[in-house]
Amino acid sequence: MSNPASSEKIRAIAFDFGGVIELFGGGNILVGLSALLGIPLPELREVYFKNNHLANVENMRWEEMILKVISHFDSSKETAEKVKSYILADALNRRINDELLGWFPALRKQGLKIALLSNATTELREKLQEKGLHDAFDAIVISGEIGFQKPHKEAFDALFKELGVMPHELVFVDDGAPSLAKAAEIGYTPILFRDNAQLKAELAGLGISVE
Repeated sequence: MSNPASSEKIRAIAFDFGGVIELFGGGNILVGLSALLGIPLPELREVYFKNNHLANVENMRWEEMILKVISHFDSSKETAEKVKSYILADALNRRINDELLGWFPALRKQGLKIALLSNATTELREKLQEKGLHDAFDAIVISGEIGFQKPHKEAFDALFKELGVMPHELVFVDDGAPSLAKAAEIGYTPILFRDNAQLKAELAGLGISVE
């Protein structure tokens, strides 16, 4: 999902956190909840994206926001307990994408700045500190801290300001297509993340080596 761009113009690469820097061992949580509860995935996604600003911008606990989404379909206590158990299991299955983090020195040798842009509550910054990841990035922009979320221009404007780059000088990597929906309008180069091999190949296509 990347746009043609000259590597000479690219000065920074930013990554989403969940699904890119932190990998979901159990797969996409909405897909899992859809299967667990028998809720059609398109309907679940529609309600989720109408409500995720509650966590991403208004700092509602993520679990609480998901329970609110599910209650739109089933407000029973039994279902709420199923969802809580699923969320706990999902959290235990997550792991840091150490291979991707290992690319950072090579990216910096090419003069690239590295950033994090995430739709998340303010708790993410504390999590980054706990995992020793905070200092791995030249800039960290969290929606819950700035009051704007991806894919909106204001979230990316905050990132451009932190990095000191123009939109066309940035590559942004995210595992969710909705977060990249305004890439052409804003002017950055998007990459829809599937796995490290695919990301490596797309970066190479932009003239960026990870080795």
